[in-house]
Amino acid sequence: MRDRKCPNLKDILMNNRTRVSITIVTCGLAIALGPGFGGYFIGKAIERFKTHDRTVIVKGLSEREVKADLSVWDIHFKTSGDDLAAIDQKMATDKQAIIEFLKSQGFKDEEIKPGTTNVTDKLARDYGELKDVQNRYILGDFVSIRTTNVDLVKKTTGELGELIKKGIVISGDPQFYYTKFTELRPQMIAEATKSARQAALQFANDSGAKVGHIRSANQGAFSISGQDSYGDNHDYSEARSLEKKIRVVSTVTFSLEH
Repeated sequence: MRDRKCPNLKDILMNNRTRVSITIVTCGLAIALGPGFGGYFIGKAIERFKTHDRTVIVKGLSEREVKADLSVWDIHFKTSGDDLAAIDQKMATDKQAIIEFLKSQGFKDEEIKPGTTNVTDKLARDYGELKDVQNRYILGDFVSIRTTNVDLVKKTTGELGELIKKGIVISGDPQFYYTKFTELRPQMIAEATKSARQAALQFANDSGAKVGHIRSANQGAFSISGQDSYGDNHDYSEARSLEKKIRVVSTVTFSLEH
């Protein structure tokens, strides 16, 4: 078996000198051929970099105006006094009056749900003054409406004066909801993407390029607001508004081509 010879230091130095010489010759040729030759390769490298990195980021908007299709309305009422039996009887009378009023407006029996009475005894509290207590008992109750007849709910809110005239203290605003959002979602996402492509096409036309494929896309959050609401205070107006606005903004990155 032939022994392998390890390279000695002299051979290593000679090989390194050879590589260095080749490098020097290459650089010398580039210098000898002039800046035009070297600039060609530099220019091609920059061109490839720019082509690879040419993108445009745009936003697309989709917006719809919709009408609520469900309403939930809790009509609260209360009374107070020192005779528990008497005020309990009044609560029963008031509740029946509210139910009859709602039926007269056109609500169906299955849309009306009576609540349960809540009793507060001021003398049973762990705080406050216990002497000279007036209206010791406070009774509260509610009648709930759940219906798809949202127009009837809106109309009935303007007729509550009939109950007030009977001495019934009521409170509570109807809440309006749109329940078909899942049906709109894919359509609106497609519209937002289409809107983003239109914005990219406009940019490309102005810059003398063509829009390529989608590099990345980020779907923004859907927002629902009342039709006439302004600013960021949507919670107040959206639930109380019969008409609503739904919008989504998508951010899309397109490649640009020559």
